[in-house]
Amino acid sequence: MARQAFGAKPSVLRCSRCGKFVDWEQARLQIVCECRGKIELPPVFVRPQEDDDRQRVRDLFIADFGHLTIVAFGEEMHADQEETLVAVMRDDIAGALAWRQHAGAFHVVALATDPMWQRSGVAGHLLAEAEIIARRLSLPRIITATSNDNLPSLYFFQRHGYRATAVVPDAFAVHSRTPSAPGFGGIPVLDEIQLQKVL
Repeated sequence: MARQAFGAKPSVLRCSRCGKFVDWEQARLQIVCECRGKIELPPVFVRPQEDDDRQRVRDLFIADFGHLTIVAFGEEMHADQEETLVAVMRDDIAGALAWRQHAGAFHVVALATDPMWQRSGVAGHLLAEAEIIARRLSLPRIITATSNDNLPSLYFFQRHGYRATAVVPDAFAVHSRTPSAPGFGGIPVLDEIQLQKVL
């Protein structure tokens, strides 16, 4: 069986100007200010995954990552086999966060948002609930890892108080036949960037 190109996300993003869906490799960053008008969004309800949610959550992770296998901290995990929180908007699952306890920390294994609900606060609500759970479990920090090309993820986590703690050069070469597969904006997927937030 051929190994997958871990980290080369096939997911789509939504253009903040026209609303068109954009392939991961074709996406670009832009500088914007607060000039955009605000729109009223439905409330976000975060809860643990239920049995009826499983297929929708699997589909969401596959759409976002291209597969269910996540590579981080030197291990392969399966996003659909971890504890999972879901964010619900208008009776639809708008996002999901898979997690586990690892190395005395709360490990965010995978975080995915339906492209239709990007920039609506879904991921932030999921992360806030993760912090509540981590505190309840007396875990002093939350950790996660992403690939070097994943600028949206790096931006998101740092905006929420996370700091880079390590860069693992060529981490994806161990898990892929194409370690330099193009990622976000055509950036080669090479290194793992580990982040954490101390609670």
